[in-house]
Amino acid sequence: MTEGMARGGAWDLGRPGGSARAEFERRRENELARRRRLFGRMLGPVVDALAPPNPATIAWDRGSQGEEVVGRYLTDRVGRAGVVLHDRGIPGSRANIDHVAIVASGVWVIDTKRYRGRVEQRGGWLRRSSTLFVHRQNRNNLVVAALRQRQLVQRAVGPKVTVQSALCFTDADWGFVARPFRIDDVLVSWPRRLGETLAQPGPLDSSGIASLAAAVSDAFPAYAPSGISHKPTGASPNR
Repeated sequence: MTEGMARGGAWDLGRPGGSARAEFERRRENELARRRRLFGRMLGPVVDALAPPNPATIAWDRGSQGEEVVGRYLTDRVGRAGVVLHDRGIPGSRANIDHVAIVASGVWVIDTKRYRGRVEQRGGWLRRSSTLFVHRQNRNNLVVAALRQRQLVQRAVGPKVTVQSALCFTDADWGFVARPFRIDDVLVSWPRRLGETLAQPGPLDSSGIASLAAAVSDAFPAYAPSGISHKPTGASPNR
């Protein structure tokens, strides 16, 4: 792959966690403004410095940090062999797609989650399908959301292109014998192992990768500061 493609070619690579970071900063500014109204311009900043931020605000901060770490790692791991697009807006929606990797094996739609607790696959023997649990809570809604994102990207690139989806957990507990697993064809993994997966060979050459990167970037533009921030997808709502 050429140096131009590695740096972004004709598309905007985006900034990992950019919209979540902007939303966190907006919420912190609003919190400070409220405390200034309640306690005055002099005492308000003191109260703000001593009082913890709202838990919902912290979730945006944690989410943005998780997306930043995973995004940088995947970009470095893929290197010149592919393209990783970050923080892509979904037209007509307040949601976003954290990362889209276009590599030799095809297109990967990646949702980053900065959750604490054990990541587990339960069921799958007597039941028709298994279920995702994180910190002993059913999180199969994350699998459903990942499949929905994959469908959107598949629609944009066409049926002949292989599009896969992955949930990438950072800061989670995987136990002593850790290995990625699939639930409803969604890969559940962590940054290092997902990076290894993205580096695997496949049918796409540099020209095909560049063409798909341009198509995905056009269909799902990178977050811009004037845009609408997405819902916090990176951080656990409870931890």
